[in-house]
Amino acid sequence: MAKKDFSNINTGNIYSDTIAQATQETPAAQETRKERKTYNAQEAAEFLRDMKTAGHKGVKLPRINLAFSPDIYEYVKTMSKAAGMTYTEFINKILQDHKANHADVYQQALDIRKSL
Repeated sequence: MAKKDFSNINTGNIYSDTIAQATQETPAAQETRKERKTYNAQEAAEFLRDMKTAGHKGVKLPRINLAFSPDIYEYVKTMSKAAGMTYTEFINKILQDHKANHADVYQQALDIRKSL
């Protein structure tokens, strides 16, 4: 069986034209795009305090990747469900309570850190 000869086909413009058409924005799409809302410091602080930053561009909570032992994980899982909270809400509540109960030690640690 003879091989087909494709040497006379010019493929250079086909791909570049297709890509250019696919990535080109239409005038209608440019007109309907909304302006991104920006938030002042007070609004951003309120979103952060309430832990409601989803959908607010540029307002993000700090994150930590934590690993728990199996018994602590089971405790967090069970107690957060019993309290009707997410894992994050439950762990934040526990840490807030700990911070309130040890405010004097926390203040001493801050003072030591400032003196260094």
